[in-house]
Amino acid sequence: MTNQPVRVRILAENTLDWERTKDLRALGESFAAYLGEPVEFIWARPELAGLAREAVEPMTGDAPIETLRPVRVQTEGMAAASLVVDAEGRPDWGATWESFCELAFFGGPAHRSDDSRVRAIAEIPRVAVEQGFDPVAEIRRGVFLTTGMFSEPAEKPGWLAVSCRSLKQAAWMCACIVLEGVDARLDDEGRLLIPASPAFTLLDQVKSVITVMAKVNHYWEMHAMVYGLE
Repeated sequence: MTNQPVRVRILAENTLDWERTKDLRALGESFAAYLGEPVEFIWARPELAGLAREAVEPMTGDAPIETLRPVRVQTEGMAAASLVVDAEGRPDWGATWESFCELAFFGGPAHRSDDSRVRAIAEIPRVAVEQGFDPVAEIRRGVFLTTGMFSEPAEKPGWLAVSCRSLKQAAWMCACIVLEGVDARLDDEGRLLIPASPAFTLLDQVKSVITVMAKVNHYWEMHAMVYGLE
């Protein structure tokens, strides 16, 4: 097997406690899996770590060394994001959120309570479409703008079938969406099913379905990048 050059190195002082050191090592293994190449984990005495830092001090014209600060994970519910509209007056779903609170799957607050859960409606009234607003089409548009995924009406009324990139992604997102207070299923083809009905209103069910899809997909992409998921 040809030796691959090492391009990523994790340097930690050996004053870190053992649990944190194991976490860093696991992170390095995740990077190695994602990159498909070896990653070095260096556990060094503080004086040696300091010398290593001095050795890589940027020269004129080099990119600066970034100091990454802790990011506070929001476990409390966020205020509902205001609906952003584009120049044509349509919801600009891609510009509606700058961040998301923690997933209910990981202990964060659910987007909706069980009492207000968004459920699929099998009986399809046509009044909403006749009034000039198509909630189903808007959910499809919002899902595409926030996740890049195609969706279409499922064979079973009241559902949209979303084509995820893999069965693993569809199953993971399905579980997370249910915990966020929106119904979800998998169909026989392994596609993700989410509720969509002409009876839905823009600021209630439509916005909730798109919000939860955007939020769950955001976290899937984060984990996919770190752990090499497909």
